[in-house]
Amino acid sequence: MTAAMSGLFFLSGFLHGQTVHSVELMNDLEFPHFAPVEFLISYFPSKLTANETELKSYVRSTRFKEIRKEFGDTRAVDAMYLKALRLTRGNTGLALLYCALATMDHRVVGIKIPLLNIVLPLTNESTEEFTSRVNNLPSHPYADSPGGSAGDRDKLQHFFGSAFVANVLESRRPADRLGNFIEWGEDAFIASGAYDERDVRSNRQGGEFGLALLTADEAKRLLPSYFLKLHVVGAQGLETVTVEQTPCGVW
Repeated sequence: MTAAMSGLFFLSGFLHGQTVHSVELMNDLEFPHFAPVEFLISYFPSKLTANETELKSYVRSTRFKEIRKEFGDTRAVDAMYLKALRLTRGNTGLALLYCALATMDHRVVGIKIPLLNIVLPLTNESTEEFTSRVNNLPSHPYADSPGGSAGDRDKLQHFFGSAFVANVLESRRPADRLGNFIEWGEDAFIASGAYDERDVRSNRQGGEFGLALLTADEAKRLLPSYFLKLHVVGAQGLETVTVEQTPCGVW
């Protein structure tokens, strides 16, 4: 961005009542640009764990909290995905995986097996790091998200997990089947788990997002916020709920 363009951008922000800080935060909602093969860097072993750690650190950050406050939780989900894209140099598959890992809201999972007490760790974060990240996750990404601090923050792991599966397997069926299996298994085998239709909605919305990223180059500029507005119409699929003339997730 040239100095002249930057000046116009800031002037436009002031004219619309935005502060310098809020305009600067919008940088996190801009699409990054990479060379065609730059994404290969993200496969280096040293990058795999480092990128996950950095994305989780971003979610914990004061900056991310300010983005939630300034632009709302739905756009904060976009900011998290765009941060993952920057870390992976445009590797959408790995970006979805990192987002799924960064939105996990359980530190451990207990398995319900008679006479056995099995607990599996889901993160290597410290207790303080885990609590800070989970408390800073977007908790109201939907218009119908329940009140309270927890809200729908648990739906983000469903959304991004299904998006990752659909993207890497290039099909919505595996994502649907995995999501349904997880919901069934959560109710049957996971301690404190229960079947939730809202989880199923998030699974299917995420699956559609992951598939859309496989299409034409312009679809690479799709954002999660648009797919979080898709309405599930039963087992057969989704339909778009028209909120604006132009989907807010396309820029």
